[in-house]
Amino acid sequence: MFSVKTKQALYLILFLLCIVLLFGCSKESKPNSLPQSLHNNELKKKEIPLSFTGAEIILPIKEIEGSFYTASGWLDNQTILYVTETSEGSALYSYDLVEGQSTLLYSSVYSIVSVMISPTKNSILIHSSPNSSTGLVTVISSNGKMILSSEIPSNELAIEWNEYNENLLLITSFTEEWQYHTYTLDISNNTLAQVNIPQPFAYWSNVNELLYLDWRTDSPSLSAPLKKYNINSKVSNDVMKDVYQVDVFPKHTLTITINQSEESAVGNYTFFDQDFQMKSQLLLPQLSNYSGWFVPFYDYERNSDVFLTFKPEYSTELDNYEGEFDLIKHSVNSGEELVVMENLVNEPISCSPNGTMCLYGYSFENLLILEKEQKLELKEQ
Repeated sequence: MFSVKTKQALYLILFLLCIVLLFGCSKESKPNSLPQSLHNNELKKKEIPLSFTGAEIILPIKEIEGSFYTASGWLDNQTILYVTETSEGSALYSYDLVEGQSTLLYSSVYSIVSVMISPTKNSILIHSSPNSSTGLVTVISSNGKMILSSEIPSNELAIEWNEYNENLLLITSFTEEWQYHTYTLDISNNTLAQVNIPQPFAYWSNVNELLYLDWRTDSPSLSAPLKKYNINSKVSNDVMKDVYQVDVFPKHTLTITINQSEESAVGNYTFFDQDFQMKSQLLLPQLSNYSGWFVPFYDYERNSDVFLTFKPEYSTELDNYEGEFDLIKHSVNSGEELVVMENLVNEPISCSPNGTMCLYGYSFENLLILEKEQKLELKEQ
């Protein structure tokens, strides 16, 4: 790494060189022509430049206090979060991949169960577990300043951050017997309000509406009606029929339905705008498992409206599948599909805001540098 003084000297030299080059070039030079757009249905390899071109990624993380438990996502294009465990409890750190520096943000005598980063990256939610019947929800700023801490009776918690109002969280608490209660938590005033929604898992579709799949308990099925619930009016309305899975991203909603024939099955990933008008579709070979259908892991680039997922080579039963997976990108706006990396296994993935690098693995213990098709380990072996 260069020292500050060395960097300043280099910048000065580069600045002077630029002035010389500018005076030596013609003022009427034409800009380079843009490459022709790819066909929407063509599948090609694409190089993705790093936002900090030429910067060296410093891994593995040195001098970890305790044992590495998991990484937890991205604060910006070069800063990740990770959790450690010691005999005294758990701790949350940020790590700058370019500077190679860890910063302690939060420590607890309780075990940290999970960490969520807010859509704007300004806040961090930490779910820890004081005991088997209590969940502790703590929200801190991205530099570690305490915002709130709230205890919720629970054996497990499911949490959704409102993309349209970061002060609102949807929290579902489960008992050991799998009974549930759903709440909204207002971070601005630390108030918890119960929501009487007929299903435990729901997604914010705007500031005060939720989307959920209305599964029937009396007759098991592989699809369910998609409904929208208004928190203020407490009224549900039908949106679609026969949906297998749903997810909501900023400005877009994803539904997954299955087209099945005798020969194969196809997963139909359909993206809708906020008015529920279709924007694009992605068709993938569909794998089945003992409980129904298997959906590979995926992520979403909010800044560019790009969906990333793992594409199997062919359709079959998951236990019989012997192929590998390609990591692909699908542009929700254009419908363009591109292969990013080939021959991977299907594991959880979380990508940087600019889409150049991804945390990868069941503990996000690996870093994929997409431009170089390179995989690095976060921790020393």
